[in-house]
Amino acid sequence: METCRITRRAVLTATAGMAALGSGLLTGTAEAATGSTAKPAADPPTGTVRVFWLRPSDVAYDQRYPDGIAGVMQEAQRFYKQELGVTFKLNNPAVEVVTGDHPRSWYEDTPNGDDAYWWVVFNMQQELLAKLGLRAPDSRWLCVGEISAEKQGVSGGGGGGGWVILSGHDADGGAGTNGDMNRWYGGMVHELGHAFGLPDSTYTDGTPMSASFYSYPNCHFSQDQKNGILNGPYRTFLS
Repeated sequence: METCRITRRAVLTATAGMAALGSGLLTGTAEAATGSTAKPAADPPTGTVRVFWLRPSDVAYDQRYPDGIAGVMQEAQRFYKQELGVTFKLNNPAVEVVTGDHPRSWYEDTPNGDDAYWWVVFNMQQELLAKLGLRAPDSRWLCVGEISAEKQGVSGGGGGGGWVILSGHDADGGAGTNGDMNRWYGGMVHELGHAFGLPDSTYTDGTPMSASFYSYPNCHFSQDQKNGILNGPYRTFLS
């Protein structure tokens, strides 16, 4: 995300057309994506982190995106191992490329809830749910979705409830086209912390759950945060 919405953290439970927020409830009915519901021939192993790059139908394929997003995930995987002594598992390939049913403008402009900040990523998430038979939350996998779509100055993303959903600037960052890679490594560590069940820190405290993630790699989980991940809802995903 470009900025972390500390006071409006998405829990990202988009099932039943609802999206809960950490400081309230987004009660608008979300518009489900239409199109193919075909699933891949075989799902990856459960207990892993599934990572998706959703490429809108009018966005050209670019190998830098799956490669770069995979690199961001691998760095986050390394950081979690450093901090916790255990880490999450990725799949092979680490990033599943999904061709969207709609052009970029559809994801940017189709309302999905009351706050336009979330439209792009909620539209992406719901298409992934429909296409791949995913749930939110999903006890089988922790899911990360990135999409190459963003309304400049409006679209964002976040993490929570076993999901990370991010818009175009994060995908561009992973691909190496949007500044210092440490910014995107730290952002992913932060959002995965939410997906594993951690809240935002209440002040800039040197941990990646605060704005200190912008100083990555010069940040570290507190003992309370480590305990929160190791005893949280996705603790069995770590080894």
